[in-house]
Amino acid sequence: MHKLQLHPRLKRLCTIFLAAAITMTATIGLAGYHPAVRASAASITELESQKEEINAKLDAVNEKIDDLQDKIDQEEAYQAELTNQISLYKQQIQLLDEEIESLEIEIENKNAEIVQLEEDIDQLEVDIAAKQVEIDETYEQFKTRMVALYQAGETSSLAMLLSSSSFSDFVTNVRLMQAVSASDEQLVDKLRTQKADQEETKAQVEDTKAQVETALIEVQEYEESVILQREEQKTAQSNLEVAYSKSKSAQEDLEALKAQYEEDLAAAKAQDEAVESEIQAFYAEQARKAAEAEKARQEAAAKGETVEEAPVNTGNLSFRWPLPGYSMITSGYGPRWGSFHTGIDISGGGVYGASIVAAESGTVILASSHYSYGNYVIVDHGGGYTTLYAHMSSIACSVGDYVSKGQTIGYVGSTGNSTGPHLHFEVRINGSHQNPSGFVSP
Repeated sequence: MHKLQLHPRLKRLCTIFLAAAITMTATIGLAGYHPAVRASAASITELESQKEEINAKLDAVNEKIDDLQDKIDQEEAYQAELTNQISLYKQQIQLLDEEIESLEIEIENKNAEIVQLEEDIDQLEVDIAAKQVEIDETYEQFKTRMVALYQAGETSSLAMLLSSSSFSDFVTNVRLMQAVSASDEQLVDKLRTQKADQEETKAQVEDTKAQVETALIEVQEYEESVILQREEQKTAQSNLEVAYSKSKSAQEDLEALKAQYEEDLAAAKAQDEAVESEIQAFYAEQARKAAEAEKARQEAAAKGETVEEAPVNTGNLSFRWPLPGYSMITSGYGPRWGSFHTGIDISGGGVYGASIVAAESGTVILASSHYSYGNYVIVDHGGGYTTLYAHMSSIACSVGDYVSKGQTIGYVGSTGNSTGPHLHFEVRINGSHQNPSGFVSP
């Protein structure tokens, strides 16, 4: 069996009452107090001590298991919250990734648009330069003809007249010459208009390019902010995942510890059952011995021999409250911390040193000190009825004393495994613990 290492305070809390329930049976026979029963007190005390230790372990382990389960539940709730937050961060990151992807497409499109605009501008510049060359050449030809016409003056007209075969031919030549001059002038004007249109188009394209470049910068800056947000979200998610991992690891450790405690609990319960079987076998043996003693007493009486009378329960027992002036029950009879509290704890303000009185008249069969009970007393009232009083600061009676109902037998303390001044009080019938509240009330 695994040996548990219990905190002293836990051990005190868990073993006080179970030890009381067991140890007192050392002097209780099935037919009431009898010398044959007292002779075997040492062996039953050993068994009871074993059982007390086991039950203390059971209580402590059960309490620890409950505490571990609470911590496991807390870790699971924490992990659920972390999982939810991580999921939200993942959703945000996914949206940011999609937004970044969209922005990158937009940036790519704007870069492509800028490239196209630059190509358009370059082409316009080539076209404008070519147009300028054409204008310059045409204009030069026009100027050359105009100069020649100006220099020729009347001579050219006379030469044209003399060379003409008729007047109408002369007129035709003159008109042709004027038409060529006008055509040249129109061509130059047209070229200049085309050049102006191209320059205007170029200016518009350059303006568009500037706008696209500005938009590109804005998109790139926005993309950078989105990327920063995404990195922050990823960092937050990573931190949560680390926290989740730590919590999961802590939960696994707690579950492993809980499993170990449950294994210890099962082993302790098995041992508890084994010791309980021994105790019950002891009670059966004491009952047999008591029956034999009673038979021997009756046979001796039949022979006329003088025999010691065994205490007889008249059936008129009426138990009183064992701690006058204090009525607070700090721990009742029944299940507690995975075990069973076999009595009631009575306490109150200023209780330390208060008088503890016998709940009913009877014989003191045990007045001793115990590591768990501290200073304690057991009174046999006959007919199998006994009462136990534990954790006294001091004992005011001795084994064999006959005490009257209401007589002081000790004083409240906190000896043994006790967390504070109080009286642990038990009622037993033939060794079986009863609920004291069914026998006494404040």
